[in-house]
Amino acid sequence: MRNIFRFWFLIFILLLLFHPTSFALDAFDQAQFYLENGDIDRAIQILKPLINSSNQDELSQVVEVLYALLSEKGQNEEAIHVLQVFIEKFPRTQEAYLYRYWTAKTKEDNQQYHESLELLQKIVDEYPSDIGDPFNIRQQAMEDIAHHQELYFEDYAEAINSYLIILSRYPDFEEKSRILIQVASCYEKMNQLDKAMEFYQKIRFQETDPYYLDLAELRIEYLQANPTWARDNPAHLIKELRDAFAKKDLQAIEKLAKKGDFWAGQMFSEFEIVRFSQILQYFSTYLNQSNLQFHPAEKRENEYILKITSWGDPDFSILYLSIEKGIYGWEWSKVVLSNPEIEYQVNNFNNT
Repeated sequence: MRNIFRFWFLIFILLLLFHPTSFALDAFDQAQFYLENGDIDRAIQILKPLINSSNQDELSQVVEVLYALLSEKGQNEEAIHVLQVFIEKFPRTQEAYLYRYWTAKTKEDNQQYHESLELLQKIVDEYPSDIGDPFNIRQQAMEDIAHHQELYFEDYAEAINSYLIILSRYPDFEEKSRILIQVASCYEKMNQLDKAMEFYQKIRFQETDPYYLDLAELRIEYLQANPTWARDNPAHLIKELRDAFAKKDLQAIEKLAKKGDFWAGQMFSEFEIVRFSQILQYFSTYLNQSNLQFHPAEKRENEYILKITSWGDPDFSILYLSIEKGIYGWEWSKVVLSNPEIEYQVNNFNNT
């Protein structure tokens, strides 16, 4: 938590350097002092009276800092209230629409999905054409609407329509393939695999970014494969994985890995999309050196995690195997590497 306070202390310094307003100077100085000493609550109380300002730039500074600090404290309703103060005073400004978007995202974090979706739709429908959109809020709101429809409401047909509207309204959109990937994913969830293949093929023939090219290729491979690795019951797959690792049977392990896009990475890092065959040598190197200890599988949201300790890698002695529901059934789709030092950091982060 100490690093968080130092981070916000730096933000205050930058705000004062570039916006040295006299009305807030003393209050910001006091807030910096309390943050530097770890007293975030006192800093918030010092800054709260400043939201009475009628100066747009000054109020924007205070609102953004207070919103961040209140969000960090988990006081989301108060954070939304601070944003609303600015929105009510300066409703037709770029900042006001940015803060409406932040409100929608905060409600999403609170699992208030209907309210979040309603706010996002209002941003798309009401964003004034004469004030500019330097933050690309309208476009981002359109993407979030499609994500809500896909992920939270499972209205895949409507999500596809929303994604395609984005591409029609923004033909020069730089990450077009990212949207096409989502369209294909929705078709997969609707079990319209031929349509999903059609969109992956579009990416294959028009994309130059290797990330999206690889992902499309791997999804095509997945859809065309015979899914012998999938199981109807996650418990069965977990048991088979435990047995294969316990016996150090590399061939059995390989047969249980999802074909196509398999995800691999280290805890707290970005994951790579690979074919399992690309990391087979890694397992071959360390499997026989391991005195494996298995932990009970743990359910986390939409997946099961099988933790294995005493893995032979001297840098990463902990393995996490992720079992998720795919279109063919339950699949082993991801491996995450960790170690005791990383675990200590995770526990400290969870306890703050």
